[in-house]
Amino acid sequence: MTTIAMANADTVSVQADVLNVRSGPGLAYDVTSQVRKGTNLKVIGEENDWYQVRLEDGNTGYVASWLVENTSVSAASNSLAVVSSDGNLNVRKEPSTSSEILGTLNNGDQINVISEQNGWAQIKYQGQNAWVDASYITIRESTTKMDESSLQKVTVREDNTNIRSKPDLNSSVIEKASSGDTYAIQGVQGDWYKVQTKSGAEGYIANWVVDITTQGESTPKEKSKTTSLSEATIVLDPGHGGNDPGAEGTNGTLEKKATLKMANVVADKLRQSGAKVILTRDSDEYVSLSDRTKIAEKYNADVFISLHFDSLEDKDSSVSGQTTYYYSKNDKGLAKDVNEGLEKDVDITNRGYQVGDYYVLRENDQPALLLELGYLSSPEDEARINSSSYRNQVAQGIYDGLADYFAN
Repeated sequence: MTTIAMANADTVSVQADVLNVRSGPGLAYDVTSQVRKGTNLKVIGEENDWYQVRLEDGNTGYVASWLVENTSVSAASNSLAVVSSDGNLNVRKEPSTSSEILGTLNNGDQINVISEQNGWAQIKYQGQNAWVDASYITIRESTTKMDESSLQKVTVREDNTNIRSKPDLNSSVIEKASSGDTYAIQGVQGDWYKVQTKSGAEGYIANWVVDITTQGESTPKEKSKTTSLSEATIVLDPGHGGNDPGAEGTNGTLEKKATLKMANVVADKLRQSGAKVILTRDSDEYVSLSDRTKIAEKYNADVFISLHFDSLEDKDSSVSGQTTYYYSKNDKGLAKDVNEGLEKDVDITNRGYQVGDYYVLRENDQPALLLELGYLSSPEDEARINSSSYRNQVAQGIYDGLADYFAN
């Protein structure tokens, strides 16, 4: 969740082997220096999930918050919310219905929301970070304010960008913005910036369709590629889910369950490298294709990977192997690198990489792949798909492929 908040002056410790320091709060900004694992950095601000830090030489820059150990930085809360549940609202340790319950909140209780992801809101509860189901709270107002001396601006990326009457995709559009238009940020509410429109009205613009600059800074013209997987944001999309089971194997394997198991193993592997990983679903739930691509856009993913298992209608058990699909010609290099990683590490026939006209690829503004990681119509492939060793092989292959992609 995008925040614009000053953190209390404190220190964080670098966890990545080598951490890039950038000129602004995002991968679109130039790398100005690097620091090594174990280095302590003084935090002087926070923006867009990035810490503004002061280096030993006195210079300042921005580092990815997920690559440093945050032991004592306490950012200002982003939004004020009120519990709107008819009954008690469970407070959980992690953003999952299967996570440990830490306590409950009552209807009408006020809470400060720190961040949101995949339908969960992060809050402070009894001195620790906790999570509640965001559908049972109502955001009232931003608690983050900015004075004129630190006023920032947003720059619109695309023509016909909507400015809405409220911080909600269902609210009315009050103005259309063009690529390059800039607006001063008046405040923050959830994932939305409060701005003043050209006509003088108050409106809201989504944080995932704009770039941010502070006074005196120039907006980056083009997003630069990350220099390492450890800085990347990866969205993993376990295919199907809920009332959409996907394919069924000859021995009863359901695609929706197999893709989620695979996604969790791949996510763990990528997170070990320092990458920020978001799953489009973390349980057996239905997520629309449109919502899957919106998640990639919301988090400005460096790569979106949809995980699937193939099957033939005639149940031809002789067809086996994995295939890498891409849609945009700009993603051909990504497909090649990931496919080569899978070919090297995975013990299954590699059917290559090719164009695939799938919704999550075609309608995705972020670099995107769809992987068919075996045929459930093949008993041999189905046995592989259900083995932990195969999941580990796939995770290693995707890791190696992405590492090559970002390095090049």
